[in-house]
Amino acid sequence: MSLKLQVEKLIAAAAGGAVDLKLQLGCGHNVLPGWVNTDSAPSVGVDYLDFSRRFPFADGMFVAVFCEHTIEHISKAEGFFMLTEVFRVLRPGGVFRVVTPCLETFCRMVLDPDSAAARKYLDFFRRYTNDSRATVSDALNLAFYGHGHRHLYTADELSAMLQQAGFGQLELMRAETYRHPIFNGVDGHGRVVSQEINALEAMAFEATK
Repeated sequence: MSLKLQVEKLIAAAAGGAVDLKLQLGCGHNVLPGWVNTDSAPSVGVDYLDFSRRFPFADGMFVAVFCEHTIEHISKAEGFFMLTEVFRVLRPGGVFRVVTPCLETFCRMVLDPDSAAARKYLDFFRRYTNDSRATVSDALNLAFYGHGHRHLYTADELSAMLQQAGFGQLELMRAETYRHPIFNGVDGHGRVVSQEINALEAMAFEATK
C-alpha cells in the first residue's frame, strides 16, 4: 500500500473515531503496529519518506511523532527543517519523541576513560568492531564519521532547536526511558546494540506542541 493510500485509510479511520494517527520517521526495521512507518529505504510495511523535505501530510494530522537514531543522519540545517515539519503535522497538544546519540556522553567517556560508563561502552565497542585494541576515542570517531552520521548533538543544542521550532514542555531523558505513555516501548535500537548500551550512548527528548 502506498504512503498516500495508507494515510487516506488511516484518516478515514480517524474520522470515525477508530484511531489517532501516529507517525514514525526513519523506522528502519523497527516497524510499529498502529503507526505510519516511514523511512528513506522503504520495505514491507514501511513507506518512503525523505524527512529532510516537506512532509506530504496536512497540518495537525498526527497526535504523536517518533524519530529514533535518524536526525543525526542529515545535516543540522535539514534537522531543524525536519523539526519544523514535525511541529506542523502535529495536532495542538501532540507529542514528539526524538532519540539520538548524545555528544556529551561520548565526550565524557573520552575525557574519563576509566569511568564505569566508558569501560562498559568500550567492552561493547570492541566486541562490535571485533577489535580488541579499540579505544574510546575510536568509538567517538566512529560515532562522528561512521553509520552515515552527519551531525551529533549536545542536549542544549537539540533543546534550543526544538524550542526554536515551536515546541514546549521539553523533557530530557536517556533512551529506553519514557515520560508520555503513547511512546512506551517504542525505542528499537536497543534490540540491535542492547537496551543498556542504547541508554548509555543516546539521549531522548519528548516535547509537546
